[in-house]
Amino acid sequence: MAHGVQSRDHGHCSRPRPIRSLGPMLNQDEVRPSARIVALDVIRGIAILGTLASNIWIFAATSGSAESVFMEALFGAPGQSLAGEVAAGGGVGAIIHAVLHLITDGKFLGLLTIMFGIGLEIQRQSFQRRGKKWPGRYYRRAALLAAEGLINYTFVFEFDVLMGYGLTALAVAPILARSERVQKLLMWSALVAHVSIIVLIDVAFAFAERSAPSDRGQPEVDIDAKFYDSTASYWEMVRQRVTSFAEGRTEIPILFVMGLAMFLIGARLYRAGLFDPAQEKLRKAVMAFGLGVGIPLDWGLRLWATGSAAMTTRYVTSAVVAFGLLALIAEFYARRGGTLGGIGLALANVGKTALSCYILQNLLASIVFYDFGLGLGRMIAGQYETFWVIAIYFAISGVLLAFSALWLRRFERGPVELVMHKLY
Repeated sequence: MAHGVQSRDHGHCSRPRPIRSLGPMLNQDEVRPSARIVALDVIRGIAILGTLASNIWIFAATSGSAESVFMEALFGAPGQSLAGEVAAGGGVGAIIHAVLHLITDGKFLGLLTIMFGIGLEIQRQSFQRRGKKWPGRYYRRAALLAAEGLINYTFVFEFDVLMGYGLTALAVAPILARSERVQKLLMWSALVAHVSIIVLIDVAFAFAERSAPSDRGQPEVDIDAKFYDSTASYWEMVRQRVTSFAEGRTEIPILFVMGLAMFLIGARLYRAGLFDPAQEKLRKAVMAFGLGVGIPLDWGLRLWATGSAAMTTRYVTSAVVAFGLLALIAEFYARRGGTLGGIGLALANVGKTALSCYILQNLLASIVFYDFGLGLGRMIAGQYETFWVIAIYFAISGVLLAFSALWLRRFERGPVELVMHKLY
């Protein structure tokens, strides 16, 4: 997305030193330009379309009927596992949704968060090459992103992440000006704090679940999908977002602490040469941990643990998998010599207009699903809802791919990116 993730200088990285682990000192003063790293644009594009693949179910649940299968599948009974829900029935649609939930939930949020950290380091190196003091004017850029997130939350989508990323960037930017030792200390502190907080929240949910009187059955869950009384009036939805601001922004503190750790890890991996063709060993190590450890852990918890582990899977294990995906894509393009095929080019176009596409996808989904627009969310609720939502996802994705390709034929940046660049 724009902000630190998008930059005209993003194709330049520091010359990596040989890495045996992430422990050795990385020289922040040694910054030399190299060839454009096309994998960064592709990864941004994948993160944007992947975010839509996750969020589109929220649009369906928010706008659908109270009996929508997604109200149960997304936020369902805390005492039941995903495998248990599938085994309990629901047909092919329930199986497909379970598979998609395993693949998408939290993975692309994590990937997007890492990319913001990488973008922040790209900006720092750009400042250094131009002889400018860091963070300097970057504070203004981060503040603009947070303001854009506030606007996006108020007028478009209550699950906006831009505000959280902007606030996190304000905190991380000065940290990148400190020594490697300080960065490492703060990185590990944030990581331990994030994992501890999330696990404690899930433990509290599990304790509450077990403590619930048996005659009351499963405790009711107050879910964000019922954030609105109705989706028939756009301005009433805006009013509810404003009046329920604290409730609607409960994810921000989580994203902030998570972002502190993942921004710093992403920046560190970029400096270590994750995208350098010569650093195959580093990429394989990250893939081994992210995919070899992350996927079994994430899927195991999702399939067999109860819904009380939902926070851990979304904000911890999915983040581990995201690092594996990052290294996998980086390795793919390193082996191709940075050559983009047709699919890669299409994804890279979305990546270059990431902020615009993020906002556009939420606008389109709102118009398609909510009653103030086409109202399809209520119309498709029922037996074939899964298939309708998947079809709508591909339709919106097609619009994003076409829009980004056509726009970039004439302009260097996306429309929102152009406005942000002028203000910055």
